[in-house]
Amino acid sequence: ILLVLSMAISVHAEPKVSCEVKKVRQHDLLVTFLWNVSVVSEKKHDACDLSISFQDGQGQEIFVVKETLEVKAGSNAFEGHEICDIETWQRIKKYVAKLDCVF
Repeated sequence: ILLVLSMAISVHAEPKVSCEVKKVRQHDLLVTFLWNVSVVSEKKHDACDLSISFQDGQGQEIFVVKETLEVKAGSNAFEGHEICDIETWQRIKKYVAKLDCVF
């Protein structure tokens, strides 16, 4: 029974996601930041929805980055840059990256 359970879990194993965000430039009203996402997947996915949720101290989402990615089996690396206003950037306490792979 344990063998069947472990095989069922491995078939539906979700890709593992890690994310890093770094401020690269700050202006009077805007902040430019770079995001790097690493994904390790057991299989290929044609379309995965990446969401990086930026949250305040209460855990409320105050900014979000969304991308659609093609993930290959093995290690994957993605990066991009975004701009947000400085008031939002100063309120960000943490970010959470999620990957939703349908196929």
